[in-house]
Amino acid sequence: MRLLSILLLSFLYLGTGISNAQNTVITFDVIFDGKSIGTMTASKEVAGTKVVKDLRSNTDAKILMLSVHVESEVHVKTEGEILTSTTAYRHANRGAEDIQTTTVRGTGNTYDIVKNGEKIQLTHVGIKFCVSDLYFTEPLGITNIYSSTYGAFLPVKYISKGVYKLVLPDGKSTTFTYVNGKLTGAVATMSLGDITFKTK
Repeated sequence: MRLLSILLLSFLYLGTGISNAQNTVITFDVIFDGKSIGTMTASKEVAGTKVVKDLRSNTDAKILMLSVHVESEVHVKTEGEILTSTTAYRHANRGAEDIQTTTVRGTGNTYDIVKNGEKIQLTHVGIKFCVSDLYFTEPLGITNIYSSTYGAFLPVKYISKGVYKLVLPDGKSTTFTYVNGKLTGAVATMSLGDITFKTK
C-alpha cells in the first residue's frame, strides 16, 4: 500500500493532450492490476519567461481487500528556465505518510526547503530540471532531477535510446520511453504489479 501511494507521484503522462502556443493540458487514466484506479492531469502554462506546471492525481485502489485512496498535487514555477518555487502535497488514507513540501529559491545560491515542518537549505546555483519536466521534455544528458515531493535530487539512468529510469528514495523505479523527444509510455514496477498510463 505504501509503495503504491509513493509511486503515484512519480508517474508521467502517456499519449496526447490538448495544447496551444501557451498552454498544454494532458489527462490520462492510471491503471493498476488491469483496472483504472483514477486519473492524473498535467498542465503547463507559459507567459514570457515564466512557466507554471501543475500535476494532480486522484486514485482509489483495492490492495489485499483494503481500499487505498491517494490524492496529490505538485505545483512548480520557473523563470528564465530556473526553478523559483514549488509546492507538493500528498494525502493517503492508509499505507503512506502524508507529505507537504515547499521549495523556494533564496538569496545567493540557495534553496529553502520545508518538508513536513523540517527545514533544509540546499546549495545550488539554479535548479533547471524537475520531475514535472519529464511530462514535457526528454531528459537528454541529465543524470539527476529535483523532486518537489521529496525535496531532493533523484537519479535518472539512461537505459537505451529514448528510455530512462527514475529511481525513487526507496530503490523502486519508473521507466519512461520517449520517441522523437515526446513521452510515449511510463511503467512503474513494484512488488504488487505494474502501474501504467493511458490517455483518456
